[in-house]
Amino acid sequence: MKKILIILLALIIGGAGGYFTYKKFFKSSSSGTRVVTAENYTEAFMWGVTMRPNAFGNYSDEIWQKQLKVARNLGAKWVRMGWSYDASDQFGFHDAIFKLITDNGLNVYLVIEPNGNFEDVRDPYKDGYDNAYKISSNYKGKIKYYQIMNEAGSNAIKGAGFSGENESDYDEEKYKRTKEWLRGASEGVKKGDPDAYRVLTSQWLQTGFLEKLQKDKVEYDIIGWDWFSDMELMGEKKLSDGTLLIDKLKSFNKPLILAEVNQRPDGKDGQKGQDEPEQAEFIREMAEWSQKSKLNGFYVLELFDVPNSGKDYTDYYGIVEVKKSSSSVYVPGTPREAYGVYQEIIKKYSEGQ
Repeated sequence: MKKILIILLALIIGGAGGYFTYKKFFKSSSSGTRVVTAENYTEAFMWGVTMRPNAFGNYSDEIWQKQLKVARNLGAKWVRMGWSYDASDQFGFHDAIFKLITDNGLNVYLVIEPNGNFEDVRDPYKDGYDNAYKISSNYKGKIKYYQIMNEAGSNAIKGAGFSGENESDYDEEKYKRTKEWLRGASEGVKKGDPDAYRVLTSQWLQTGFLEKLQKDKVEYDIIGWDWFSDMELMGEKKLSDGTLLIDKLKSFNKPLILAEVNQRPDGKDGQKGQDEPEQAEFIREMAEWSQKSKLNGFYVLELFDVPNSGKDYTDYYGIVEVKKSSSSVYVPGTPREAYGVYQEIIKKYSEGQ
């Protein structure tokens, strides 16, 4: 009898422990779905790059494969790219792109944005929900991370003169539309693929935007932050009350990634190209800091220059140059110093993963 009581007591204690473990790691939101927190997120660190399948002009499997080879040789594991609404057969177009990504041993991090000019979207919630659900349900179990909108706080802020750290820095009508699109996209992804992660990004000091979303119960899983050299080093940046930006971001208790990082190109509109040593050093410092600060991911914007951004205009954010082939087709060119630096850092911190 004594042994039976001891066994029953052990089962009760074990069951209670299991219950509390469940409560800790599988918290539920008001809608009954899981809540991802900094504590219960256990995915490996993401080393990635932003890539554009049509960066060199009209898309072709051959050129995309050449681009992906450069990403693979870099050591990156994640390709961050946006969903294009332009193709007549959207899923057929993206199926081919995603297949080549996975065939190269890489993973897709997909950015979903409003369909068309956001100001022209009549029903933000419906646009967000319909597109996010359609995409995430089609790729259920195949795409793990969906970024919903890009730099969302910037769509709602009153203007460039506002830092974004205060809730009053946001235009209420713009905020309302942005909030509803995000809510729709968030719920659409959750419905389409409950196991996928929803990433919400912003930039600069726009923490007031996160506070407003928190009060309005807009759900997401991961905070992504964009940071460039003209903002100086992120680890040293403080809000007006003296709080370090990184400490404020961590106070939301979400996994945190750097979704876009790079040196700003030189000259007016960046048309004098990249200062290679400065680009390499900025990426090195930011990547090393991301490890020391225990962040969860790091994406360079971007792998290649984008030569077809407009008439006589090139985006020189690439850590690899672009050149014209003998047949006047754009192809991957010479890696910049930053490519080698990033390659070394990925190798350094990926060993043993």
